[in-house]
Amino acid sequence: MILFPNRKIRLKIQGVMPERALLRLRRAKIPLYEVKKEEKNAILLSVKRKDVEKVFAIYPNVCYNISGYTPYVVTKVRASGLEKFLQTFKKRWGVLLGIPLFCLTSLYTDGFTFGVHIVGSRVYEREIRAALDGAGIRPFARYLDGKEDEVCAKLLALDNVEFCSVQKFGLWVRVEMRLGTFPKRQFQSGKMRSKFAGEIVAITALRGTPLKKVGDKIAEGELLVEDSFSTEEGGQVRVEIIARVQIACVYEALVCAEDAESAFAKAYLFIGADGVEIKEKCVEPSENNAYKVRLVYEAVQTMNL
Repeated sequence: MILFPNRKIRLKIQGVMPERALLRLRRAKIPLYEVKKEEKNAILLSVKRKDVEKVFAIYPNVCYNISGYTPYVVTKVRASGLEKFLQTFKKRWGVLLGIPLFCLTSLYTDGFTFGVHIVGSRVYEREIRAALDGAGIRPFARYLDGKEDEVCAKLLALDNVEFCSVQKFGLWVRVEMRLGTFPKRQFQSGKMRSKFAGEIVAITALRGTPLKKVGDKIAEGELLVEDSFSTEEGGQVRVEIIARVQIACVYEALVCAEDAESAFAKAYLFIGADGVEIKEKCVEPSENNAYKVRLVYEAVQTMNL
């Protein structure tokens, strides 16, 4: 099968009085096109591709049949323009079609995500994939630009996450996460209430508004520091309290125990060991295997400090 049979091929006939060669071609009923005498002994002409073999049957190409004699030599003229492209396309159609196909495929698939690479800490791998999915960034789907900040904001809110970045490299999403040396401190919100009953010895509020002063008597559960402060304009601003309160307390109770040390231990556990400093201790035996226990102590209560 001849590809493009009506496509014209440029030929060159060389010999003495090459016009005579045209007569024989016409007698063979071979249509001739674009005949041009280039030199004294050479003529350029075009014939349809399907007639090329007929021309060479009449005037064999000595380049391929050096034993045959002919007064005229016919050779193909190197193709140019569209003809050259068609000849190249015929020989290398796979490459020529592959190049634009590859370019189109690259442009189309470049916007896709084939998977996720997690760099650095993988402690929060499940949370990373959940954050990406929530932002619409999923494997084997088109990548959504502009969602990186949204994902990073969610990941940076996780405990001890110090650094996070989301980038697309080729067909992969690269998520880098680094954890800090120390975990993030979770601030306690709300007002500060007393855990002890007694007298305030010292009160310091770095953030928030103290509601008590030194020497005030307080009961357990009473408000100590408000989680806001007043502005000069008369408004209120909410804050996370940072405060420390030192309270002088007295514990008196009848404790059932086998001995004085056991009675003191029970009383000490009742008032709480954390932030408590015993100033005075008195344990006296009483009736029915009981002891009268009196403890004078100072308790230190803090919030976000």
